[in-house]
Amino acid sequence: MSETYCIGTQMQNITVINLDHPDLDDILDCGERLLWSGEPGYGRRFLQPVGDEWKIHIGLFVGALAMWGTLPFIDTEARFGRDAAVWVYGAFTIACIGISFLLACQRQYVLQNLAYLITDRRSVICRRGRNWRFGVRLYVVSCPHSDTFPYSVISSRPYPMLQVGTLLSEDLVQPFGLGLSHPGHPILWGRVTYPITLDYMPNAQTLLELVQSCARRD
Repeated sequence: MSETYCIGTQMQNITVINLDHPDLDDILDCGERLLWSGEPGYGRRFLQPVGDEWKIHIGLFVGALAMWGTLPFIDTEARFGRDAAVWVYGAFTIACIGISFLLACQRQYVLQNLAYLITDRRSVICRRGRNWRFGVRLYVVSCPHSDTFPYSVISSRPYPMLQVGTLLSEDLVQPFGLGLSHPGHPILWGRVTYPITLDYMPNAQTLLELVQSCARRD
């Protein structure tokens, strides 16, 4: 059983479907040839922060460090004395650690459940996740090759990303808010449009040439 959504953009038509217990034949159209398959080249392990995720971790660390740096200047006889400050600072530090932990878990969860396909007709991103009924579904975002779409390799750490489409509403592929986006993406992404990318690919330039060659043939 599947549900299909078609989203029009200025450059491409993005198709989003979700499938229950799918196999490859459910994803590929009749006569469509699979040319390449892969997954994110980095970030699938807990201790592999990617992209802008570093900025958040560093910001939390610097904030906690600056806060503790004020401890020697607190008057021990003041109403809010040093002993009280230690408790407050400790709670804030634990909260920062918890936020960093949750961000790393979210990024690992998203990237571990992504798979990429390039066929002679489309770029496909497969994302496995649970829907609101706690059922495991496969969310498939399909971007037809187009000789007018401005494909680009986006610089990111540690590997670049390849943009293959643009989605107007990321909510369609966000089971429990954990869909295609994750903390490693640029912070301002997803506010109006959402770039559909193959994340952290060491061979991004080669894949770009493959997609462009397919688009020219179409």
